[in-house]
Amino acid sequence: MERRQQVVAALYRVVDAEGLDAASLPRIARELQATTGLLQKYFRSKDELLLFAQDQLVEELTARVREVLGQEGSLQDRLHAALCAIALVDDPARARVWLAFTARAAANPVLLQRHVVGAREIRDLCRHVLEAAGRDGGEAVALAALVDGVTAQRALEPDVMTAEVARRVIAGYLARIWGE
Repeated sequence: MERRQQVVAALYRVVDAEGLDAASLPRIARELQATTGLLQKYFRSKDELLLFAQDQLVEELTARVREVLGQEGSLQDRLHAALCAIALVDDPARARVWLAFTARAAANPVLLQRHVVGAREIRDLCRHVLEAAGRDGGEAVALAALVDGVTAQRALEPDVMTAEVARRVIAGYLARIWGE
């Protein structure tokens, strides 16, 4: 598993630097300073690697959201921190990887299905927090759309959608939900 995660980390570096189309098994092998044959011991094809990598990204985000939501503090503050984690506010490189996978999912039914499952899980967590705070759980869909937009802007224009601006945008929307 550790070696598979190293391969995924190399994939993420290649995608961030050169895009998803450049992320061939030989290119990823070069990034790892390994052979393509060694990579194929772990992943038979690029598609298999992409599926595994997308699952890893979703698991990573979901785990981070669960961790943040389980911390001390007001529900609004915890939800803000969770949404900032989902939006990859502090990691524009990972936001670019997320955007590449999201774009690829639009044309790949298997990636799309996995994307939808992960997005639904995160929306459900947000809905639960909203309802626990006595707010409209239906806002979870709007929050997801907002976070997707912030993530895309963070990936494409990090000098405009800085981490601070992203935090303020998310906080401003939450303040409206909380009636502040």
